[in-house]
Amino acid sequence: MARMGRTGWILSTLGLVVVVILVVRIIQLAGDDEPDPTVDEIRDRTGFPVLVHQVDRGDLETWRRFTGTVMGEREAVLRARSDDEIREIRVSVGDRVGAGDLLVRQAGQGSDARMRQARAALRQAERNVERLRPLWEAGALSDQDWEDANTQLEVAQADLEATAGPQEGLAPIAGVVSEVPARVGSIPQPGEPLVRVVDDGSYRIPLRVSERQAREVRPGMRVEAVGVETPGTVDRVAIQADPRTRLVEVEARFPGAAELRPGILAGVRILVDSRDDVVRAPEAALRDGGVWVVRDDDTVEFREVEVGLRNEEFVEVLSGLSEGDMVVVEGASLLSDGARVQVVD
Repeated sequence: MARMGRTGWILSTLGLVVVVILVVRIIQLAGDDEPDPTVDEIRDRTGFPVLVHQVDRGDLETWRRFTGTVMGEREAVLRARSDDEIREIRVSVGDRVGAGDLLVRQAGQGSDARMRQARAALRQAERNVERLRPLWEAGALSDQDWEDANTQLEVAQADLEATAGPQEGLAPIAGVVSEVPARVGSIPQPGEPLVRVVDDGSYRIPLRVSERQAREVRPGMRVEAVGVETPGTVDRVAIQADPRTRLVEVEARFPGAAELRPGILAGVRILVDSRDDVVRAPEAALRDGGVWVVRDDDTVEFREVEVGLRNEEFVEVLSGLSEGDMVVVEGASLLSDGARVQVVD
């Protein structure tokens, strides 16, 4: 019993020593920990993360963007000249036609009868002239009778043309068929549109712009349309704004191009100004009349700059920056003079 008592006492003592050693070590470790750094301390060491762009030299162009409806250089509409039924339509949208080509044929019982009468009268007048020709050439017919026979022939020809006119719808101009409202079997009212023809030798796009924008635009300026390789030009700038909308009409003109179609809504842009070989800085770097410039020691300073021509991407720098300067384009909201930054690729 005495031996077991001594053994228990020894084990208890050893356990107590181990616990004391662990407690002391824990206290030592806890004493060695440093407090977590603050956000400001981290930023002081690593810097504010920013994106930068190098100021360079190059050309600078300023474009203004608009939309407008494409129209042909000329447009003409073939209209119904009578209320006869539409018997035939010879064209479809996209077909190319020449001036005077037959596009639509109308007919009805009354008009068919008039056509037969006109043709019969023309044949009779032709036969009468041919019958009298030998007599007139032989001197057996007076000049007056010969003249009367020829006059009757001319009248018969004119009557046939006048009768056939309402039935035969002819293309008023050469170009491309852009619309065919007519339908076979329908009975149109006189004056109702049957076929629309567009002269595709060139196209025009009327634009409506503000008075401020109109002051930037001049005839002859380069114009580009989305999806069209061949550029156009500004053809006309109205001298007066529309009194209702306060907008000014500007007309852009393009040579005939397969990419344009009358009636479509096209996006266009006009080159209103350009500069060659200028100092350029990103538009995104400008803040309150200046930019944040990154120095060699990774700190920043704010510089006021004077700008000239500008577009959506770049501005022309007249003073305040030099080629090669690194300017902040993102992450500038928390910067102050002398702040350290970390450039993010």
